[in-house]
This record gives sequence, structure tokens and C-alpha cells, in this order.
Amino acid sequence: MKLIRYRQPSLRRIVGYTSVKRNFKRSLGISQVQAWTRPSRVKQRIKYKAGWYSPTMRVARNTAKGKFPSFLGLFNKKR
Repeated sequence: MKLIRYRQPSLRRIVGYTSVKRNFKRSLGISQVQAWTRPSRVKQRIKYKAGWYSPTMRVARNTAKGKFPSFLGLFNKKR
């Protein structure tokens, strides 16, 4: 454990507001609902349904970035 912190803790952290708020949200189940409705998660689900994470598309993306599949099935940079 460090004796000297890089930043001082905030007042909310000292009082314990953040942990109370987090535990309250977890007990209600709000955090699980929010996880599915965040814009980044919605975008990820759309990509998944469109096949963006399929093996074929992964090869296409990595090839487009200047990488190619080697004989071991790994992706290495072209030199």
C-alpha cells in the first residue's frame, strides 16, 4: 500500500457516497439495465448481429490493416 497518494480523495469518496450509490443501484438491478442500454453496448450488439465479429470479417479487417494470416493462424505485420 502506498503511503502517499498521487491525488487526494474527493469529498464524496471520503464520506462514502459513491459506494452507497453503487450498492443501491446494484440492489435495484439498475446497473444491469444501464449496461445493456449504453450507446457503446448498443453499437456492439448491432455489429454482432451484422456479423462484424465473425471469423471471416476478422480476417478481412486484419488484412485491411496491413496484417495477414500466417501459417500458424496468427496475425503478423507485413514487413
